[in-house]
Amino acid sequence: MAQPPKFDTTDIENEQKALQLLANEVQNTKDDDTRDMLIAEIQKSAQKLQEMCQELQARADQFKPPKTDVNIDAVVEVVLTPEQRRRVLEATGIDVPSVRIPDPDATLTKNMGSMKPEYIEKCAMNQAEAFKRLVADAEEV
Repeated sequence: MAQPPKFDTTDIENEQKALQLLANEVQNTKDDDTRDMLIAEIQKSAQKLQEMCQELQARADQFKPPKTDVNIDAVVEVVLTPEQRRRVLEATGIDVPSVRIPDPDATLTKNMGSMKPEYIEKCAMNQAEAFKRLVADAEEV
């Protein structure tokens, strides 16, 4: 995918600096008329700054990637090795033949080749423990 263009924010940064200078000047001004004039200038500058930011945001929004139908319920199911399955059973008392790991943006799928077996086993342990809590809660009710 092509990189979005870099946006020049120099004008916005300069307007921010000018606004800060006006704010500093208001604090140092003792004359009410001068202060009122400076406050009016601050309001104009703030309005201009807001419009500049909105314009920049509108330009940036044109470069947002198109929305795709991301399946939030997407999962990767990994079958545990016999050793992993045995360790999970011994640790939790729950037999977990496979583990389902949420993968809404397909990150896990893309990196499956470099997935650490320890991570898969940890996920299985977590799911077994969650299942035990669910069963205990159901029995309590």
